[in-house]
Amino acid sequence: MTVYLFDFDGTLVDSTGAVEKALRIAIEKTIPAVIESDLYDDYYKALFLFIKGKLTYRYLGVIHELVAQGTIHEYYKLMPGYIKDLPFAREVIRELRKRGRRVISFSGEHTYPGGKVIFMKKTNWYDEFDEVITFKGTRDMLTKFGALRELHPEEPFVWIDDSPSRFTYVLDDNTLFVQKFSPHKSDVALLSERMNFIKIKNLREVLDIDDGLGQFLGDDKP
Repeated sequence: MTVYLFDFDGTLVDSTGAVEKALRIAIEKTIPAVIESDLYDDYYKALFLFIKGKLTYRYLGVIHELVAQGTIHEYYKLMPGYIKDLPFAREVIRELRKRGRRVISFSGEHTYPGGKVIFMKKTNWYDEFDEVITFKGTRDMLTKFGALRELHPEEPFVWIDDSPSRFTYVLDDNTLFVQKFSPHKSDVALLSERMNFIKIKNLREVLDIDDGLGQFLGDDKP
């Protein structure tokens, strides 16, 4: 049985536009005067960095105010409504499961614990997967990938992600690493030297990969 690992944001759904829209509306609803002031850029930047888990000391005071005004809570309430499926995303997931493949959501966590699962449930994505696994960072990702490999020691893995830098940490000859093209992510040159790495432009190509998986992984496992 082939095991598919899918990243979520940027691979199956477009959340970039959702972040930008939800940020602005959250600020506008909770601190409307800021939109028309010179402070808007600082408020927007602080909220963006906080959500990405990259907040710097410079914006700490701004975040305290955003918390007090309920802006951060408003952002997380708005965000799921603006997330859009990428073309053919659900169709591909459903077809793979129909074919008997095990399909796992394997993606980085949001800033607050459980945030990714909440977004998946609010966008009706959670039940599309056989299993949902989130990780906090590179070390946690490697630990959870290793645990999956222990559970499925012989099965081929296919890992689809728009962040190819994650692949550089994993050396597993029985995994096909698939980079989903994204205008927001850069290529990693050294991956092109790997025999078990390919790049795709759209998700429907995953079904073609599944049809001919043996040629990529060097065996004829179903």
